[in-house]
This record gives sequence, structure tokens and C-alpha cells, in this order.
Amino acid sequence: MRPRLQSISRIARRESGSAAIIVLALMAIMAVYLTSNQLTLHNLKRDLKRIEAQQLKKFQLPAQIDGKKAGRQK
Repeated sequence: MRPRLQSISRIARRESGSAAIIVLALMAIMAVYLTSNQLTLHNLKRDLKRIEAQQLKKFQLPAQIDGKKAGRQK
């Protein structure tokens, strides 16, 4: 009976080690996924600010543009 118990405990240790490796691998994949999402979000915010500035410049009213130019000349 004794050798059988030892073989069972060895198998259990191997399975436990495999489970730990799988969990660590999944956590690493999740960390990469989160990092890439953060980078994408940062880039989208930067692009949105740039586009907003372009749109505000493009659609300014002529009176506002003339008023700013006239204010600078004084």
C-alpha cells in the first residue's frame, strides 16, 4: 500500500504544478491585454483632442476670427 500512496502524491504534485503554471500564464495574458487596452485608450484620447482642435479651428465664426485679428492689431 505504501508505494501506491507515494505515486498518487507525485501525480497530485505534478497536477498542482501544472495548474499553477496555467494560472500564471493566464494572468500574464490578462496583463498584456490590459496594457494594450490602456495604450489604445491613451492614443484614442490624444487623437480625439487633436480632431477636436481641428474642428474648432475649422468651424469658428468669421466674426470671432476677425475680432481676434482686430484685437491683435491694436
